[in-house]
Amino acid sequence: MSRKIILPKNSVIVITGPTASGKTSLSIELAHSLKSEIISADSRQVYKLMDICTAKPSQVELNTVKHHLIDFLDPNIEYSAGKFADDATKVIKKLYESDIIPIVCGGSAFYIKALFDGLFDEENKSKPEIRIKLNQELENFGIGYLQEQLEKVDYKSYTIIELDNPRRVIRALEYYYSTCEPISVAYEKRSTIKSEFQPIYFAIDYPREELYDRINQRCEQMWNNGLVNEYKSLISLGYDENLNSLNTVGYKESRDYLKGIYSKEEALEEFKKNTRRFAKRQLTWFRKNKDINWLEGKSESKLDQINDIIKA
Repeated sequence: MSRKIILPKNSVIVITGPTASGKTSLSIELAHSLKSEIISADSRQVYKLMDICTAKPSQVELNTVKHHLIDFLDPNIEYSAGKFADDATKVIKKLYESDIIPIVCGGSAFYIKALFDGLFDEENKSKPEIRIKLNQELENFGIGYLQEQLEKVDYKSYTIIELDNPRRVIRALEYYYSTCEPISVAYEKRSTIKSEFQPIYFAIDYPREELYDRINQRCEQMWNNGLVNEYKSLISLGYDENLNSLNTVGYKESRDYLKGIYSKEEALEEFKKNTRRFAKRQLTWFRKNKDINWLEGKSESKLDQINDIIKA
């Protein structure tokens, strides 16, 4: 923590890391300190009506610091990393006009990567007949069958994507079977114009067991605060349970509880277990980013740790 970074004019401060590590509270504290605004980089917080499951900032927190790209889409609207990059770029440029240093906060690694490293167009290299075949395999054999295929042909993608998201798994497999190249390799090899922004990365680091304890506590709190009723409300409004937005840890266990597949206790334990697995995949991704400045999670002075590094 001894180095000091003088923020260039095109700086974007990024607060990222695994779920339940305290990103939201730290970003709000930092935004107050810098008189800044926050751009959410969370693939689920973009959706309305999904407050508990996505651990959105409270209304009080949203009122104290201006947030962008949060709570603005209906759950049946598709949203992508590429669209996020376009939308976030517009917000960042607008903030620069007011001499505001933007803060990006979230744990959706593909969103952050899209914003600062760009994307390539895999659609032009994919074959529709392969997608049809994979969707048939999903229907016939389940997501586990596709996950096993992905582990064999593209282990790197297997370790970083949302494995419980059939759309993501099928996309990676479709690219591989269409091109004979793992999509993770294609991402690394792609030639694209780098972002015009200079990200300064921070992530909150906890010992694994302590992070898992935080996750377990958060899951219990979300469940007790009405997670199941939130899911029931979305279904009652006519949203299909198979929507990508509802294919989310927390909602899936709520669905299975309501269908009688799990008891309340079993559903909660599944929720905790799947959230811990998600956090593990997030950590695998973030540990590979050598530009991240890791903050000591157990310290009560995380903002001071940031200030020790940056010079605004």
